[in-house]
Amino acid sequence: MANIGGMTASHGRHYHNEDAPQISQQPICNEDFDPYEMQQDAYEESYYTTRQPQPEAKIEIYATTQAAKPSHERARSWTPWMGRSTDERVQRNLEKRFRNKWSFYHMRRVLWPRRMADTDPETSMRGYTAEFEEANSWEDPKGEVVKTKDGKYEYRNEFHQVRGKFKDTAVYLSPTHALPRRLVVQATGRVLASIEAGADTGDWIRTNVKGNVPAVLKISEWALGPLDRGRWWDKIHAALRMVLVSVPLQVMLAMPFSDWDSDSGMADTYTEFQGYHWDWPKYSINVLDEAPGLDGKPRRLGEHTVDVRRRSIRPHRIVVRKGDEWVLVDAKSYPSVRYVFISYQWKQFQTGANGEADQEKIQRMARQIATEKGYKAYWLDIQCITPENGLDKDHDVYTMCDIVRSSGLVAILLTEDTEKARMSWGSRLWTLPEGMLAPGDSVVWCYERATGVLHHDEVHKTEMTSSFWGEPDEHLYEGGSPIRSLAEHYSGLLTLSRLELLPSIINALAAQGWTNKQEGHSDLAYAVMGFLHYRLERNPEDTLFQNLARLSLSNDSDQIIERMVSILPQGLDSHTYLPDRLLDVDDSDLFRGLAFPDQFGTRLHGITPLCDVVGVAHADKTVIIDNAKAIHIRWKRFPRPIVERHRGMKKIIAAFFVAAGLWWLLWGLQLIIQWLPFWADWAGNGVKITNLAWLCGAFLIIAVLLSAAAPLSVRRLFGGKVEKSSPNLVAFEGVMPICELEKIVFGNNNGRLTYAPSSTPLCALPFARHPRERRGQEAHWISHPETTQDYLHNVLPRGHRLFTLVDMGDLSVSIFSAERPPTVALLCGREGGMVRAVLCSWRFENDCLYKETVIRVPSTVYESATPKGWLKVCLQTQNQARWKSMRGSK
Repeated sequence: MANIGGMTASHGRHYHNEDAPQISQQPICNEDFDPYEMQQDAYEESYYTTRQPQPEAKIEIYATTQAAKPSHERARSWTPWMGRSTDERVQRNLEKRFRNKWSFYHMRRVLWPRRMADTDPETSMRGYTAEFEEANSWEDPKGEVVKTKDGKYEYRNEFHQVRGKFKDTAVYLSPTHALPRRLVVQATGRVLASIEAGADTGDWIRTNVKGNVPAVLKISEWALGPLDRGRWWDKIHAALRMVLVSVPLQVMLAMPFSDWDSDSGMADTYTEFQGYHWDWPKYSINVLDEAPGLDGKPRRLGEHTVDVRRRSIRPHRIVVRKGDEWVLVDAKSYPSVRYVFISYQWKQFQTGANGEADQEKIQRMARQIATEKGYKAYWLDIQCITPENGLDKDHDVYTMCDIVRSSGLVAILLTEDTEKARMSWGSRLWTLPEGMLAPGDSVVWCYERATGVLHHDEVHKTEMTSSFWGEPDEHLYEGGSPIRSLAEHYSGLLTLSRLELLPSIINALAAQGWTNKQEGHSDLAYAVMGFLHYRLERNPEDTLFQNLARLSLSNDSDQIIERMVSILPQGLDSHTYLPDRLLDVDDSDLFRGLAFPDQFGTRLHGITPLCDVVGVAHADKTVIIDNAKAIHIRWKRFPRPIVERHRGMKKIIAAFFVAAGLWWLLWGLQLIIQWLPFWADWAGNGVKITNLAWLCGAFLIIAVLLSAAAPLSVRRLFGGKVEKSSPNLVAFEGVMPICELEKIVFGNNNGRLTYAPSSTPLCALPFARHPRERRGQEAHWISHPETTQDYLHNVLPRGHRLFTLVDMGDLSVSIFSAERPPTVALLCGREGGMVRAVLCSWRFENDCLYKETVIRVPSTVYESATPKGWLKVCLQTQNQARWKSMRGSK
């Protein structure tokens, strides 16, 4: 970390010295001072939060103290903003930030966003914090969000500085001060016009697309502009302009700030993201990285008396035949007795209105199939599972996979020999592991033709794919469906890799529309657990994703979570016939998509992770990653490009004209001002004044003639072949032709920028790539932006907008779609000679990055980026997480 006032900030550090310096948040200068809004924002920064340790405690806990803390009640004050209550301040701030008007903000003209239609701004923002209402302390293990009494939320940066801020518009983490700032996004004129016409604004501020081109280059391009039209009178027009600006250009080039002959400030790395997540993860790879228990010790080092993480060699109880009777016994007392595992669907055997199953019939069929198959024992859940609720019953249920593996045979009980009965059995969540984990490559199914008359037959696992689990033949998959692949794997016909196994299991369990899953329940995760080596202790508070992520991290799944971070999944509707109503029920979409190629056509095994997932966060679908290279994305305007240019003969000649014209101009002015009066007085009346005037005029005429070429010289000095460019990622909303974009960035169009050939899924559209060379080309919908909306109407996902990303390092342009502008690029994976960059938005109140989309960048970008440690990343978009929390809070 870094030293702040003599104190070293490090992860999880406590201070035992009573004289340790306090960490105080002092007023920090804004990087973009705003005189237009200084008075309006004064009440927002009227106090600063100070944290200091309590010396009485053995382990110091930071207490919150406030200076000039505002009251919730209205107080009299001579300043209008100090008398407002907290609710009034919050409401006033939201009204101010969502006014949908043009105004000046930080010395630039911006368009503020619009509040949601027919929605109060406080209500529209409430969804962001619905899941965090109970977290209000840094010392709370779930205290990822701290809300102060004045309505602000606090952010703690990597230097342990704490800053309070109202939550309103979208923000980014300033790379200059490591503090949250309101995000100002430059947008094209067409985007701004649509916003003014009533289109959805999102929650970010917009401004016009602007560059930072040197003034001398702007003047030169203005003078040379008519030459591009090619008509003869345009050439005369350009010549007059060149003469007009020749002398001012020479004067400006003589100034020290022109900097035309040097490339100072060249950076070797991209601007890094200054984030660091301080909170403990809920689960981590190493237990020392989790929050300690009440006794101060790691909480997961011990074991429970009955722990499902331990494997069962034998079931607790089985039903054994003794003479003419079948007796329930302790299985440990009969270690050599083989048994039949009985599988059935409770619903098929229900009789009467009370929903109870015909247990007599089930037990009769179990005894018959065990006898006819030559077994002396069987295992049946209604007889062998501990009836009392508790740890013993949980152990019997969640170690049932061990009971299946230890059995000699799996027998399926049906009420009739019909397709409906077989499909009904296959609709149970637990029948998939019971069928797949059965010993051998087949199972036995049976039904009663009459009371006491049993018919049984054998079916192979691969046959069960269609006959029992209902895999339709018309649904074709590349490489086979997940259920078919699992059936072949557990029959010994096919060997799935570690990386292929877990996605296939999850997809097979989730994609069939099981009838007995509950919303938000983790039974799917525990069913998956039965297929794997290492299991988890049961925690009913964990979400489905948290359980599946823990399973992956606990087992050797070949870094599947790390690969998942870099994947850009396809729409699931193209791969499954799962009804839409069940997509939100099982909540397994993140894992289900791993069994298929992503939007780039890459399968999971084709990605090499470049980061480490070190833990699972308290929030759903969120992980903690380490060793990921992070790059800040700039949105407010294009910086001045810093490049190293080739110094050829043309550039030397251009520099000569500039220097020569300037020399003659300065000498001419010096003759007129200093020497002409002296010579005239010394020579007397005999010398003609006209001769002296012609002498001085000759200097000025030669200077003007040489300076007339100044616009051409400036174009050459600031142009030429680029040999190296300072790396930076800059983006704007919308699209524009690359010739216009290059004029904004560099001042003129000289073919420096090119389209990336395979950076985003939009590169797969027709005529977006060069037919011979590996480079992109400008599609019709880019060169004619008025056709973009109609052309991409069925291409862009719902709610997505178009954004353009310019890589100033390799001078490439990528067009991507996302729900909101991402402010951080995480380099998390590598595939196909390219690096996967996960573009993320950021929320300061919970210090979380949200995965908005994924693009591909050259490997050179990875070498020029800076690695970061302990970042919190949600694998959903910010809008998805927001609406999920709003739905959950209802």
